[in-house]
Amino acid sequence: MRKCIRCGIEMIEAYDVKVEGAAYGLKITKPGIFKENLGKVHVAVCPKCGYLEFYLEDTTKIEKEKS
Repeated sequence: MRKCIRCGIEMIEAYDVKVEGAAYGLKITKPGIFKENLGKVHVAVCPKCGYLEFYLEDTTKIEKEKS
């Protein structure tokens, strides 16, 4: 469950993101050319204020920062 950072209301999750004029959506990759796709971008929407929050459901492909 995600809560809106602006008004504290429970957000509605699992919406998809599409680029207007194309049905391809957004792709998140590591920097560089021909890098692996890190996953499908999803959006949570606040039903009260309309705030949008982008997220990846599966974060296993993201490299953890070294301390």
